[in-house]
Amino acid sequence: MTESRLMPDAPRLDVVPLTEAEAPAEFALARMWRPDLGADQWRTFLRDWRAAPDSRGILSARSQRGGVLGFVSWWRQPDLEYGETLWAGPFVVREMGVRPLVRQSLAVELTALAHRLGAKLRYAEDTAD
Repeated sequence: MTESRLMPDAPRLDVVPLTEAEAPAEFALARMWRPDLGADQWRTFLRDWRAAPDSRGILSARSQRGGVLGFVSWWRQPDLEYGETLWAGPFVVREMGVRPLVRQSLAVELTALAHRLGAKLRYAEDTAD
């Protein structure tokens, strides 16, 4: 994975696959997004997403100091209209300023991943109420 470099003066974020050590911080972010999310539901989500690493995953954005700032899930599947497709979403982020740096950093890495996989990148809509 790469470091995001969106603007020369912008702080850099590392975007890498979610690690076991980051899972608790990611859970805290997920609870901010979905307050009713239970710990068992989160563990099942992580287990299911790790079950097929070649076809799905979770990217995590963190500051250079190591603080977790967001994540996004992705999955591959063939699509009749688009061919090989990398679907992604929703973005679960904690932005710490005026610019949407976390979301942009994750999107840059998703674009690079789709390119490496020879897939079209599509975003799933968040249907939360």
